[in-house]
Amino acid sequence: MAEFSDWFKETFKNCYCEQGNLIDEKRFAEIVQLVLDNEADEESRAIFEEKIKSCVKSNFTFENEKSMREEIQKKLSAHTGEIPTDLAQTIRNSVNL
Repeated sequence: MAEFSDWFKETFKNCYCEQGNLIDEKRFAEIVQLVLDNEADEESRAIFEEKIKSCVKSNFTFENEKSMREEIQKKLSAHTGEIPTDLAQTIRNSVNL
């Protein structure tokens, strides 16, 4: 797990400039997914949570990703029809991607 923690810290650090501002939103969104998937270890999660308390842009990105995930979960829970085999492509098509 230490290997993951080292990767997380390094990747997390590279999301920010020297002044501590979020500069790599795409990479940060990937880290958010790891946190939301409960794949981040305790130390990594603590670093993450501390940063989103003090950085408005980081907090906004986290809350946005979390809200999207919750909305998708609600939609899928309410869906009673058959789920397509190629769900990812079906979702992309439905949102014009």
